[in-house]
Amino acid sequence: MPSTKTPTGKTTPKRMPTLSATEAPVSQPIADTSGRQRLMDAAIVEFSEKGFEGTSVLAIARRADVKQPLLNYHFGGKEGLWRAVVESTYTEALASIDAMQVDEDTADPLTKLRSALRVFAIINVLHPAAHSLVLREVAQAGPRLDWIIEHYMRPFHELLDALLAECEAEGLIKPYPRAYASVMMTSLLTSVQSSIHLIKRLYNVDPMTAEQAERHTEQTIDLLLHGMLVQQPQKRSPSSTG
Repeated sequence: MPSTKTPTGKTTPKRMPTLSATEAPVSQPIADTSGRQRLMDAAIVEFSEKGFEGTSVLAIARRADVKQPLLNYHFGGKEGLWRAVVESTYTEALASIDAMQVDEDTADPLTKLRSALRVFAIINVLHPAAHSLVLREVAQAGPRLDWIIEHYMRPFHELLDALLAECEAEGLIKPYPRAYASVMMTSLLTSVQSSIHLIKRLYNVDPMTAEQAERHTEQTIDLLLHGMLVQQPQKRSPSSTG
């Protein structure tokens, strides 16, 4: 199976994940699974709604319908549980990015860039609570954000920066400052996450369904790469006519 090398030296298989109708994120009660998984499911809701500081281990245990000592047994405390939640989400995200349908020998840089952006957007739609959890840490800054950056965000942004540089070198995209380009793109791709209720009330559309997630992803990538203006031929000025 053809593969590619990321800037971190990691080999990525050739396969593209898709978002099926059954994968659309929905709000559901904690499933009847193992105590550890129930704690994970409960924690991601609590952390995304209240932040790390505002969440108590008792509230997580109650939501998971388990005894609080079980949380300490599995995770050693709130910090350990928080990290386990982030690791679970980002492990799946990185696995999906590793599965991008990119052929190192034949795919052009723009195709690689589109694939990376699409996978990133779909993963965030599939995990809205996890996205909210991370946004809270981005807004506050601190040791937990540093931990997320070093373990998960930096590898992806290094990949994205390399793809942007490759596209720029071939004259496919405009040059943008490295410190803003990839963050600008990922922020726009996930902007729908913070506008869910607004979109529902304004247009009676649920942006978190599988169909809408695909549409949002493709439209946003098109906006990023082509802009919104319909390109028109430039009119010749009267002075340029013979």
